[in-house]
Formats: sequence, C-alpha cells, structure tokens
Amino acid sequence: MGLFSRNASCEVKPPVVRPATAEDADTIVRFVHALSLHDGGRVSRLTRDTLLRDGFGPDPAFSVLLAEVDGAAAGFALYFAGYDTDRAARGVYMSDLYVEDGFRRRGVGRALIRGVAAACRENGGKWMFWSVLKRNRNARRFYRTVAPELKDVVLCAALGDSFELLATGNRDCRDQ
Repeated sequence: MGLFSRNASCEVKPPVVRPATAEDADTIVRFVHALSLHDGGRVSRLTRDTLLRDGFGPDPAFSVLLAEVDGAAAGFALYFAGYDTDRAARGVYMSDLYVEDGFRRRGVGRALIRGVAAACRENGGKWMFWSVLKRNRNARRFYRTVAPELKDVVLCAALGDSFELLATGNRDCRDQ
C-alpha cells in the first residue's frame, strides 16, 4: 500500500434522503425548534400532534424529507405544492431546510434540496421556490451555489394581526 492509499473507514458516506414517516415526528419537531432558534426567533409552535395532524393526516398540508448519515438523522426539508400561472406549471415551495451543526458541509443540505426537486419533478413540477433571511449569510452563500437569488421579487407576508385583519376585514381584530 502506498502512502496515499484510501482507507475505507475514513471515506465519507453520502447522506441518505428519504420521505419522513409519522415515526419521525419527534426528530422533525426537534429540528424545527432548532431551526427557529437558529434563525433568531422564538421556539416554533409546532408540536408532535400538529405535525402528525397537518403532515401525516388524511389531507397533508406538506411533505417532509429526512436526511440520514450513517443512520443518524442529520437534517430535514419541508415543502408543499404550488402553482405558477406564468409558467402554467406545478411546483413546490420549500419552507424549511435544516441541517444539524455536526453534519454541515457534508452534502446534507444539497442532498435535501435535490431530493425536494426530484420529488417535485416526479409529481409533474417544473419549479421550486424558497426564501432565506437576509441576515443569514451562510445560508445565502450556500443557496447561491444551487440557484440564483431573485433581485426583482419582494416577499410579502400577512402574519398574526395583519392576517386576521386581511382574512376577516375586521379592523378591530388588532385588539384581540
């Protein structure tokens, strides 16, 4: 054996990406909470029960992929279906992508994004969108290796009181 021979035990195994199941609920909730704290927010309101109801019930609102490295859960991606009239095509919006600290820079995030794109394509989709906080420079740098940032789009969001006002038309909902 030469000085630079490969040692099989030192080889990095690629992540395995698979659809999450209801049995993965605790892991997914843990990842979601870690992601919300990482993004500088408060802990997500997602619970095991809401995840099971909304993601694995009779009318799932989203799909989840789980990445594993050597059998250990390393990260997840959560996405849901959409439609773009300009393209007259189905697609997906990836709302969450998270990789545990110890698994970063090992291809897990890229494998998850590819998994979401492949699942979209398998269902007739032609596009994929996601968003990232402006201040998250590391994520933005990573995402730019996958796809360009759109410069001419502004993301708008009706959340909390503004959503209630919009949905009900009731100006008094801000007081509730």
